[in-house]
This record gives sequence, C-alpha cells and structure tokens, in this order.
Amino acid sequence: MRGPHRSAPDYTVACLWMGFVNLFMVFVALWAIWGLIASGLMAYAVHLGINQMAFRKAAKEAASQRYRNE
Repeated sequence: MRGPHRSAPDYTVACLWMGFVNLFMVFVALWAIWGLIASGLMAYAVHLGINQMAFRKAAKEAASQRYRNE
C-alpha cells in the first residue's frame, strides 16, 4: 500500500436511519398480518429490551467506576 491512509467516513447517522426504516417496515408488516395489538406488543418488547440493555450498561459502568475509586 502506498501513501498515508485516509480515515473512513462516519456512517452512524445513515445506519440509524436505515435501522429505523427496517423496524418501521417490520411493524407495518405485523400490523397488516396480525393487527395493531401484535404490533403494539412487539413495540413494547423492543422497548423493554432497550431498557434492559441500558440498565446493564449503567450497572457495568457503576461497577467499573467503583473499581477505579478503590
């Protein structure tokens, strides 16, 4: 390889938008097949999963912070 390497472009925003579009398509398909209740239950399950991941991350950060302070 020749010359210095350039940094890669940041695709974070594009990735988040495409994730939203895909999730929206899944909810529309659920709604079309099984109705609004199934779509609402799936949205609630996703909400609980995101909250669980946030709780685990906060607990892990708190544990590592306690470890650093000791």
